[in-house]
Amino acid sequence: MSMETVIPPWRINHEKTHHSVRILVESLWSGTMGKRGVERYPVRGGTVADIYDEMMEVCKRLAASLPPPCFYESCAQQLDKSRSIYGESSLLSQCRNIAMVDFGRNPSHGPVHAEKVAIEAGALALAEGATIPLPERLIYEAAAFAQVAGVLHDMRRGDEDHARSGAVAAGNILEGLRMPWDHRRYIVEAIANHEAFTQPQPIDSIMGRLVSNVLYDADKFRWGPDNFTATLWEMLRFSHAPVIAVIRRFPEGMAGISRIKNTFRSCTGQTYGPEFIDLGLALGDEIYTFLKVRFAGELKQEISRGE
Repeated sequence: MSMETVIPPWRINHEKTHHSVRILVESLWSGTMGKRGVERYPVRGGTVADIYDEMMEVCKRLAASLPPPCFYESCAQQLDKSRSIYGESSLLSQCRNIAMVDFGRNPSHGPVHAEKVAIEAGALALAEGATIPLPERLIYEAAAFAQVAGVLHDMRRGDEDHARSGAVAAGNILEGLRMPWDHRRYIVEAIANHEAFTQPQPIDSIMGRLVSNVLYDADKFRWGPDNFTATLWEMLRFSHAPVIAVIRRFPEGMAGISRIKNTFRSCTGQTYGPEFIDLGLALGDEIYTFLKVRFAGELKQEISRGE
């Protein structure tokens, strides 16, 4: 597959996408706010946990109006192959079982996140095979290494430098599983290099750079709609942070998400990654507006206390 000839249709349809989300958010308001905006979206039980469940449900309904990123159609063949590799690998099965212990450290980056990153990193590696001077056998090996890195990359998510400490932990696990160093180093290097807005360490092998780049890109695909349908609310649930605090910092967070658009590393990631981010930003804009209306009373009280 040639990356040079692909013109993702999201470049053309973004305005239409934004309009469809706007229509849906208006229907949510009309159904949950009442004529005068007094009735709020119902909270089941009134607990903080229920607030997070409510927000996830609303965000998923908003996201359902978005088209799927073009990556899933354009790279469907590579995704199918990656799923086959993922399902058949005994090494991956062992890694998943070991990592389950650590996923509880931060559920927002738990098994669902890890599986998405693993499968899409594998697909990116296979797609990159058309542009990289590696034999087909080694491209498939790179896909398998990228999947292992995807499963293990956020094991130390709660640590201050989770990429570095996660790389060390992954290396120890793979050494215990008797993976030779000349293979596990690709995974260790990739995990160490997957943090956003940091300068990646140089990697001297084609295989190593491929595994590192596709892990980074698949992980950053999650900064799109996934950020708002799951990750954000799971992070809040885990940290017990109030939704009001999120509303205050929402514009700052959106600016950070926008910055990731120019950091994708592989040719395939650079082609399709920005669409994930633009779809996420379109969704985030509407969610931000929805939150300000949904929590208007709480925001007003906070302003009054500040005065």
